[in-house]
Amino acid sequence: PSRSRLMRPASASMVRPSTAGPVSLAPLASTWRTTSGEMASSIPRPATAGSSRPKWEVEEKQVLRFYSYFAETVYEGGSNDTRSGTRIRQCTILYYLQDQTCSVDEPKTANSGLPQGRFMKRMKCLKDGRPLEPTDFAIGEEVTINYRKFMVVDADRKTREYFRNTVGSALPPSLGIPDDGYGDLRASRGIPKKSRPQSARMKGEFYNKDLLVLTFKCAYQDDKLYGERRDYLMYYYVLNDTIEIKEVAAQGRHNFPNLLRRQKLPKNSFYVPNGIGGAIEGGKDDMREDVEYVTWKDLICGSSLNVYGRKVLLVSCDNTTIEWFAKQGIVQKPLKLSVEETEGPAGPKVPAYNGYGSEDDLYAMGMSLEPAIIDRKLEDFARFMRAKGKVLRFLAKLVGVSGQDKDREFVINYFLATDQVSVYEPPIRNSGIVGGLFLGKGRYKKFIAANGIDGEVETPVGGGRGGRGGALSRWIKPTDFFLNAQVTFEMPSTGSKLFTLHVKGYDDYTKKIMESDKDEFPQSSTDLDVSRLSEKFTATKLPIRTIFAEADKFGKRLLTVDEFKTCIKAIEKEATEAGTVKVYDLPDDELNQICVDFGVETEEGMMVNYDDLVDLMVLAAPRTAREYERDRQGTFAFSVEERMLKVMRTHFDSAGTARLRSSFREKDPDGSGYIDSEAYKTVLRKHKFHVIMTERAADALRMQYDTNADGTLDYNSMCDAIHPGDFDKYVDAYLGPKTYGEKPKIGGPKNPLASTVKTAGEGLTTEEYLKKMNATNFSFSGDLKKQLVRAFNSFSSCFARHNRKKQLRKHMLAFDIYHLGTVTKAQFLSAIDDVTAEFFIDFDERDRDLIADYLFANDEIKLDYEKLLDAICSRDVKKAEALRNASMESHVDIDKQFLVVDEQRARDFGGTLNLFSGK
Repeated sequence: PSRSRLMRPASASMVRPSTAGPVSLAPLASTWRTTSGEMASSIPRPATAGSSRPKWEVEEKQVLRFYSYFAETVYEGGSNDTRSGTRIRQCTILYYLQDQTCSVDEPKTANSGLPQGRFMKRMKCLKDGRPLEPTDFAIGEEVTINYRKFMVVDADRKTREYFRNTVGSALPPSLGIPDDGYGDLRASRGIPKKSRPQSARMKGEFYNKDLLVLTFKCAYQDDKLYGERRDYLMYYYVLNDTIEIKEVAAQGRHNFPNLLRRQKLPKNSFYVPNGIGGAIEGGKDDMREDVEYVTWKDLICGSSLNVYGRKVLLVSCDNTTIEWFAKQGIVQKPLKLSVEETEGPAGPKVPAYNGYGSEDDLYAMGMSLEPAIIDRKLEDFARFMRAKGKVLRFLAKLVGVSGQDKDREFVINYFLATDQVSVYEPPIRNSGIVGGLFLGKGRYKKFIAANGIDGEVETPVGGGRGGRGGALSRWIKPTDFFLNAQVTFEMPSTGSKLFTLHVKGYDDYTKKIMESDKDEFPQSSTDLDVSRLSEKFTATKLPIRTIFAEADKFGKRLLTVDEFKTCIKAIEKEATEAGTVKVYDLPDDELNQICVDFGVETEEGMMVNYDDLVDLMVLAAPRTAREYERDRQGTFAFSVEERMLKVMRTHFDSAGTARLRSSFREKDPDGSGYIDSEAYKTVLRKHKFHVIMTERAADALRMQYDTNADGTLDYNSMCDAIHPGDFDKYVDAYLGPKTYGEKPKIGGPKNPLASTVKTAGEGLTTEEYLKKMNATNFSFSGDLKKQLVRAFNSFSSCFARHNRKKQLRKHMLAFDIYHLGTVTKAQFLSAIDDVTAEFFIDFDERDRDLIADYLFANDEIKLDYEKLLDAICSRDVKKAEALRNASMESHVDIDKQFLVVDEQRARDFGGTLNLFSGK
């Protein structure tokens, strides 16, 4: 339509309303889409199979490619030069079928001096007033594009198929492009490429080995006095046989990054390249002329590597290194470390709790200079938000008082959000006792002694300052205030015992919270009863598992209900007579419930599995103050069994899966007591042990309890080791004076093959491996000459300096009062000790004793100290050997020196006079 029709209305009625009346819309109703069917029918549908597709859809994204060239005139010398020629420039023509547009590209040629690339952007090109068509591009013919003629010489495969299938005519064969000679001329005048000299290795070796690095974990132990252990990572670069050794950063020590920078390492070398030194027997050092370097064939796990006098043990290597060595025909076997060490190095030592703040704050501060937020803090915050404003109230009276104090009543307020306790005493009129706050709000411990042993200065077994307090004292929990319970309060900072309260009742709100709030009271009544029994039996130090095992006459780990009740009553009676913990005896109904929970139906009737009960008692047992102290030092200070026990205790406190033996029993349908490796790992994952041990540590633990040596697990033996049910040994392991601050040795039976494996050198710690390696290297497998070479090297390094050697000679002159120039063995050792202390010299006593024992055959021999110092400081073993032989030949026994021939008095003494003879 024209512009006038778009801008001007068709009639006046469309501009202004008619005055004749309202306009009827009925005639237009037929044009409206009033239904969804009508609306859908107006939408175009895609073409079905067999129908013709539109041309724009068929030709969309289809491009025809033609190869061509054009001739360009070139003037060599400019406009005044008559010499000229032509240059052939190759181009690619792209024809877009969708909109009949074209574009021309020119391939780039290196060092051509022409701005090649996109020659013409995409646009419509006309021929005789119409757009170019595909048939205008014929091979062997010219096509004019923007007044430039292009000779078409070829087309790609897709273009030929289009002409054959769509146009109906095939394109002729391709033509060649004429040579203008500029390509050869440009190549002849080009700058020749510099060729690098061929390396000694093969040309492709760089690309194959450039990124190949072998990684080894190493360790070094300084066997001198106050020597320490260092861990290293060694990188071996296969490309050029260079080695780099980096130190693993450790707390409390300056981080020195490299032990050895990347370089070739000489074998068995004690000198730095281009340096002076080395113990030699003659006057020539053959190592300087022909040095042999360490290669990958020398790197075997379990062997040692000499890094300029420092023996480094190759402990293990990564999987990539193992696979590479396997391809070379070498099997790498990393050292089998003990189960405790497979988890990593020990953490920093945290000091004992001093009473200020909380133990969690001390743990966070002890691990780093900046306090860290541990998981327990996050859990406490969530509990604080959940239990905010909830206060439990209990009615209690004093225990062990007389007179009017018997009538005093107290209200115990337990704040669930913070686990704090306060005690309030209601006033009693005309009693003479002022009521009010009896105990300030704070966290307190429940005093629990171990068989009457209180923590004092003489017996520091408590958790308070100076080791005071109960040995088994723990933080007070809301479940401690059950009816008729007696709770003794302890001040956590000082360990002082405050008072004992007897719970007489509680209010309705407290009863409602304790019965309905499963988040704060997740444990069942049976778990609470087991906890009370465990507290009583642990404090009394009774061997519970042994008592039940003695009552089990047939060794089935089962007792009848009557036998079980008899044992429980006897144990409770013994614990009550000891008087260590004031816990009432279980009533019959609760004891019957325990029998039901741990009961097993057999052919002989109902039996009680006492092992499961003892396991739960161990999980609910109060922990000693020393065990809490070890817990703050970090998990790496514990054995695998102890770490598993910690996880099980967490499950028991949160009413989780805490019966490990039952889980093993489910995987043992025949009841043999043994399960395979797959079932063993399934149970470990069920109880979430995979977070505290690796798969390698789990396999090592299974082998430890493979009592049949057939790949199975004796799960009863392992569970007995994890749950030490004999509380006398369990408590004494932490309270014994010899084990304070050390790792207690608790646990059950071990694998009978463990001693054989230990003897074979497997399952040792890294320190034990290093100790054995240092002992072997120091003795050189009994080679005395090599030992002397090392000792002379060490002596010369320490005393060959002018001032030290002068001071050593001065001390020897002090012993030579007759100016004979000789010293004895004792005088030689004394002079060395004096000079060592005076100059603070780090001289190994083993080397000192070796030199003295070798040169001085006995204590009476005297040597010329000038020759002695010359032989040692020159590091000449042959000269020292000659000096030793000469001293032994010239030495005469003291007894023979007083044997004098006396011819004049032969008549009296038979011709001899022996002053030291016993005759």
